[in-house]
Order: sequence, then structure tokens, then C-alpha cells
Amino acid sequence: MSTFILRRVFSALRSFPSLFFLYPYAREQKRVVRKLHNFTNSVIDSRRKMLEQEQASSKVSFEQQDEDVYTKRRITFLDLLLSVNVNGKPLSREDIREEVDTFMFEGHDTTTSGISFTIWHLAKYQDVQQRLYEEIDRILGKDKKTAELTNLKIQEFEYLDMVVKESLRLIPPVPIIGRCLLEDMEMNGVTIPAGTNISIKICNIHTNPKIWPNPEKFDPERFSKTNEDKRGPYDFIPFSAGSRNCIGQRYAMME
Repeated sequence: MSTFILRRVFSALRSFPSLFFLYPYAREQKRVVRKLHNFTNSVIDSRRKMLEQEQASSKVSFEQQDEDVYTKRRITFLDLLLSVNVNGKPLSREDIREEVDTFMFEGHDTTTSGISFTIWHLAKYQDVQQRLYEEIDRILGKDKKTAELTNLKIQEFEYLDMVVKESLRLIPPVPIIGRCLLEDMEMNGVTIPAGTNISIKICNIHTNPKIWPNPEKFDPERFSKTNEDKRGPYDFIPFSAGSRNCIGQRYAMME
């Protein structure tokens, strides 16, 4: 899919659907998309069937599970999508599939690149690497291979969190995000009308010297508690921000 996207992004003619589908590989794109959707649909159908069987046998609804501590169980995000109602109607299969596509396919390459660049920064700045090693040694002890890594343990890695965030600041896996203006916006004396599609360059925000002193320097201390409190909510946005932010950002940071 990345190949198909790049083919269209870097060609003005291919950006028009009516022209793009004249190209031979447009049929190949349809085949690949159909294959992805079939896989996602199979996951949704399997989960839906399992939930229906559970509810038929236990007669316990999602609402009852939330109220009864004896029957309460961990509910996945897909469970919530299958149970939610909008204006009295359940979400359509297509609506659910779009959300499932997002958290199944969108995160694998961005997480990989984020981890890779963090490791690269650690290799380049060995003083940071040594301090991080000491934190790991302090929290997990000498038997790191057998130590149990729980969610509570992960929260203790303050310096690791700082290192990862600084790496994401300098090299965000998603360098550009798009938005559509819902209302007119004034910028530098120019009115940008509602309905305009705009691109937001995350790299430019993350290296703005007005926000980040000496922005090209790799310095995890920027994300210490004291320094983080000084910045605004839109100064660091590797996962975007607002109501359309990345749905898997907490999971990505844990990885």
C-alpha cells in the first residue's frame, strides 16, 4: 500500500481518481485493498460471533458487566465498537472496519521507525545510553532477562520516556499531517477559507527555535517534568493533537 500511495502522491495526473484508474496497477491496488479488507472483516466477524455466543450463554450485557464487579472483564476496543450505538443505531460494518484498519495496519511501520531512530540516537550519544542503562539496571536489577515487566514497572522508566520523546521530536515517524479547515482562518494577514486542505509539518514545529532552544541538539532533558510544564499542548505533536490525534499513541509509547 505504501508503494501505491507514493505513486499517487508524486504524480499530479495520478492524483485524479478518474485518471489513476486508467493505469494498469490501479487494478493491483484494488486487489490489495480487497485483500486487506477481507482480513479485517474476518477479524470483526470472528469477534462479533464470539461476543454473541458469550452473551447468549451468560446473558450479561456490556452495561451489566460494567456494573457487576463479579462479571466484569477486560473489554477490547473492538468490543466497544461492536457494542456502541450512534443515534440509536449500531455502527455499520464499514465504520467498524475503518477503525480496525487504523489500529491494525497504521501502527506497524511508524512504531518500527520510531524504535529504530531511538536506538540510533542511543548509539550516537553514548552518555545518554549509559544513563539509560543505569536506570534499567536500577529498576529491573541484575537479572534483566527474567525480570517481570509490568505496566507499573514501565511507568518507572522516566529517563527512557524522555529519550524516546526527544527522538520523536527530532525524527517524527509521521512528519506531515493533513487537516481540512472547518472555518476561515487568519494567518499573517491572509484569510484561508473554510474547506481548504492544509498540511502541518510536524518537523518544523519540533525544531522551532522559539519553542526549542538549540533545536538540532539531542537533549532528553527537554522532557523532564520541569521543562514539559513550560510548553504548550501543541509544541510536541508526534501523534498529532486534538480530537483527531493518534488512537494508539499510548500503546506506541509502551512499545
